Amino acid sequence: MTIKENSVHEKADSLYDEVHILGLELTQKNKVPGVAVAVIQNGKIAWIQCIGYADMASKKPVTTHTIFNIGSISKVLSAWGFMQLTEKGLLKLDDPVNRSLTRWTLPSSPYDVSKVTLRRILSHTAGLSVHGYGGFEQGTQLLSLEESLNGKTKRNGERVRLINEPGTKWDYSGGGYTLAQLLLEEKTKERFADYMKKNIFKPLGLMHTNYEWTKAMMASSATAYDTSGNPIKNRIFTEQAAAGLQTTVSDLAHFAELSIITNSRQLNSVLRPETIQLMEQPVLPSSNEGESGLGYRFLNYDNFRTIGHTGENVGWSAAMFLHLPTKSGLIVLCNGSNGDHVWYPIYERWANKVKTQATKVH
Repeated sequence: MTIKENSVHEKADSLYDEVHILGLELTQKNKVPGVAVAVIQNGKIAWIQCIGYADMASKKPVTTHTIFNIGSISKVLSAWGFMQLTEKGLLKLDDPVNRSLTRWTLPSSPYDVSKVTLRRILSHTAGLSVHGYGGFEQGTQLLSLEESLNGKTKRNGERVRLINEPGTKWDYSGGGYTLAQLLLEEKTKERFADYMKKNIFKPLGLMHTNYEWTKAMMASSATAYDTSGNPIKNRIFTEQAAAGLQTTVSDLAHFAELSIITNSRQLNSVLRPETIQLMEQPVLPSSNEGESGLGYRFLNYDNFRTIGHTGENVGWSAAMFLHLPTKSGLIVLCNGSNGDHVWYPIYERWANKVKTQATKVH
C-alpha cells in the first residue's frame, strides 16, 4: 500500500525526514490511518507534514485542510474565550462563579462553594468532579448543558459538584469547563459555539475551527477509527468547551504560534499579550498528578517541561506541545484511537531536537 504524503514549507531538516519515516511506520503498525504533524521553530511554522489517509475506504489522503476532533485540547482554546470575558469586564477571575449563574448552580456542599472561581476552574484547582466525557454518536439529539451538569450525559450519572475544598488540590475536571461554558452563555446571552466562532476563531484567522460539525466541516473531515482500525461515527458533545472542538493542523499550528509569540498585531484584539502570558504561568496548588496554567497544562514527558495539552476521544488522538524558552512547538493530529502510540514517538524525536537546541542557546 502506498501512502501519499504532502508537505508545506518543507525545509532541509533531519526531523522532517525522521517524522516521515516514523509516521509511515507507526500509522500502519497501530491501525491509525492518518497523521498530520506541524513543527514550529522560532515562533513560526517551519513545516507541516501529512501522512496516510483521512478515509481508508476512499483512500482520501490527509491534507493540511483535513478536519480532526482534538479532544481535550479544546480546553486551551475555550480558555481564550473565557479570558476574553475577563478583559471585557463581564467576569472577574476570582469572583464566585455561582453568583453569576441562573440556569443551573452548584449544589450545596460541605465544601465552600463560594471559592469556586474561574481561575480555579481553568487551572483544575476548583475541587470539581467529572474528569471527562465520552460524547455521543453524530446524529444523536444532544442533551442541554444543564442536563450534562446534572450527570445525564454520564453513564454513571456523575454530576458536577464539589469533591474537594477549592484551591487545595490539583484535580483534573472536564466538568469545570462545562460549568465555564454555561457561565459564558449566561454572561453573553449567546451559544458557546457561536460566541467562540465570532469572537475568537474568526478574528484569529482560524477559519476551519468550530465547536460544531457544520456541513462544510463534515465534507473535509477525516473519518474516525477505533482501536481495531474500524471506522466509527464522529462523536458530538454537549460539553463543547471540554472536548468538542474540530480543527485542522494548519489552524491549530497557527494558534500555537500565537501562544508562543503573543504578538498584539496578530492577536487582532482577541486577547492582550499579557493575558496569554498569565495563562501560561502555573496556578497553585499543583500536585504529582498535574499542574496547570489557565487552560494550558504543564507537561513533563521524558523530563522535558512544556505547556500545551493532549486530547483523546474515541476515534481521535491529538497533542500540542509548546516550549516557550526556545519558541518551539509540535502539533500532532491522528484519526485513530491508538493515536498516542503514533504521537508519542514523534514527540520524543522532537523533544530531543529542542533539548539539543536549548543547550546550544545556553
